[in-house]
Amino acid sequence: MKFALQKSPIPESRMFIAKELIEKHFDATWHAHGEYQLFLVLKGTGTRFIGNTVKSFDSGDLTFLGPNMPHLWRNDSVYFEKSSKRITHGLVIYFRAGFLGELLEKEEMGRLRNLFAKAKRGLEFYGQTVEQITGMMKQILTTHGAQRLIQLLQILEVLTQSKECRMLHNEDYKYQLKESETQRINLVYNYAAQHFHGHIALNDVAGLLNMTPTSFSRYFRMKTSKSFSDFISELRIRHACKLLIEDDTKTVSQVSYECGFNTLSNFNRQFRLYIKMNPKSYRHQFSNL
Repeated sequence: MKFALQKSPIPESRMFIAKELIEKHFDATWHAHGEYQLFLVLKGTGTRFIGNTVKSFDSGDLTFLGPNMPHLWRNDSVYFEKSSKRITHGLVIYFRAGFLGELLEKEEMGRLRNLFAKAKRGLEFYGQTVEQITGMMKQILTTHGAQRLIQLLQILEVLTQSKECRMLHNEDYKYQLKESETQRINLVYNYAAQHFHGHIALNDVAGLLNMTPTSFSRYFRMKTSKSFSDFISELRIRHACKLLIEDDTKTVSQVSYECGFNTLSNFNRQFRLYIKMNPKSYRHQFSNL
């Protein structure tokens, strides 16, 4: 069975890789790899898919993922336009699970082992932690030799002590990503990201995979642990959160329709379901920060 795991980006001669990413858009392919990944968005906006979670991202988005967790940072459609002048900027660190060898089993590494265990569910960090890690990740790009390893351990130590983090999954996310399924999920995710603002017919999405609507619905739930309709609703709600924060000139009703909801009542109901408050309260909460 062939799995869609990217080739290891780490040469055998290296313990880890830290690099800067500056492109028109981030990698638009749903994929996984066998390394831990610490990724920081410095510039760029879009929708982040990790495991079976969906969330909008912007500068300051910091995540730490365990091995083999499928992920995709898909930039907003404007980044893919030929005439677009926009660029994305990110910092990423990859390292293998056993990069510290037997040291990881020592008593002093207890908190680090716990961090790695949590990363199997996916972690996102926020607040002062992001500010601190941003400076440290920039610095690691300019260090060499043993100092480079020391800097990585210092970064990880900050993460072990941070209370400003959330787990992305309630339990370890286990999904062997076959290559054929990668291509299928990519088709669905990219189509959804481009069309969620309007009506999405189940027949059209199922047709992308040459499936009947019933077969597609069953397949999507099996692979993501949620229905396709729930996935689209969550995608729309996450985009609505972004609009409510970034553009206070738009009314809640305008945000609702821009995100693909046909009625304001349905939008309010779905928003409460995912965010646990109404849109006006959500906007008010962020406007007072």
